[in-house]
Amino acid sequence: MKTNFNDAFDLLDYARKSGRLPLLLSQLRKDYERANIPFPLKQEQAGDGETGEVLQSLRESLYVLLMEHFDQYLNLMYAADVPEREFKAVQVTDVVEVASQVTFILLSREWKKIEFRNR
Repeated sequence: MKTNFNDAFDLLDYARKSGRLPLLLSQLRKDYERANIPFPLKQEQAGDGETGEVLQSLRESLYVLLMEHFDQYLNLMYAADVPEREFKAVQVTDVVEVASQVTFILLSREWKKIEFRNR
């Protein structure tokens, strides 16, 4: 079981290849719903969509939350149980880069939940 990933694409690609992408996206959907935010992926993307498409949709969703609905962004981080120190440690450059970093942090947290359940 791999736990160290270089970036969000690497994590999603590994999840897809290992057959656990649906589990990862299901967990992500639960946390979006818990935060009362519409899940950004369509059903066909969540099934076995291309890794790049899934990543782009998640990144765009987080970008919009950061720019227009910061309180919902914080609710999502809380619902996903992302440690505050992790998202506070994001390197602030531009919002697109921040959204990319937060996407990786969120996916990493969701992956840890799935790995924990599988053990």
